[in-house]
Amino acid sequence: MTTASFDVLPLDALLAPGRPLVLSSETDAALVLPAAEASTTALAFVVRHSSGLVGVALPGDRCDTLELPPMRPSFRRGPGWCVAVDAATGVSTGISAADRAETIRRLGCRDTRPADLHRPGHVLPYATHPRGIRGRLAIPEAAVELCRLTGLPAAAAFAALVSPSDPRRMAAPDESAAFAAAHGLPVLGIAAVLQPTASC
Repeated sequence: MTTASFDVLPLDALLAPGRPLVLSSETDAALVLPAAEASTTALAFVVRHSSGLVGVALPGDRCDTLELPPMRPSFRRGPGWCVAVDAATGVSTGISAADRAETIRRLGCRDTRPADLHRPGHVLPYATHPRGIRGRLAIPEAAVELCRLTGLPAAAAFAALVSPSDPRRMAAPDESAAFAAAHGLPVLGIAAVLQPTASC
């Protein structure tokens, strides 16, 4: 599989506003957006080519600040899904691409407070590993690290990519590069995110 590297594409090209990035691991691939810059058009594209379940990866301490409880109460200090949310204002049913984009931007805004979110909702926050990508090399942690490295809030929307050739299954890693090329999107392996991280 051919993927971009930080030597080939600068970070601002990888995370261009309004355009998803294909982020792949050895076992899966996902469409990723900086949460702070999620647009309705970009989210509609993500939903169309994914499972439709859109998460927002956030550091665990940010989930605590926003009072986002874990979906499984017995689980607290590791990576895992939190209770789904909607933006408290500016949305209708919460499920449309426009509504979910609004909620995702709220999760990506540094000024958002707990009262700005209703629970439950239609967007699933995901608390990343306490040590981030250094503690767990996975798509949510890598997506948050990419946002951090570009100076954006540490929050990234992500959704698992569906196979372009067989919509009954999720995309295999070797399909992600072809999908990205077909749609003019950058593609990056999560291991490459460790390169600039190691030098920070």
